[in-house]
Amino acid sequence: MNLVEVVSKKLGSLMSKRGWNIYKLSRLSGLTPNCIQVILHRDYRDIKLSTVIILAHCFDLTAAEFLEEKEFLYENLDLFK
Repeated sequence: MNLVEVVSKKLGSLMSKRGWNIYKLSRLSGLTPNCIQVILHRDYRDIKLSTVIILAHCFDLTAAEFLEEKEFLYENLDLFK
């Protein structure tokens, strides 16, 4: 999987656990609903670290905690896709 796919999967999981929809996350993050929808539908080619930090903060996580999954390890990512 590429980075956007892994972020999308993690984001969807966190939203589901909290019962949040795109609009709630948009209000909390300051990102547009369209931006969040694009991430969830994996339509980005790449994602900024600042966006990951913003999203992590909404879930009371640091970026390191957000990225603390085996899917984010270098050897598990297709960074050139």
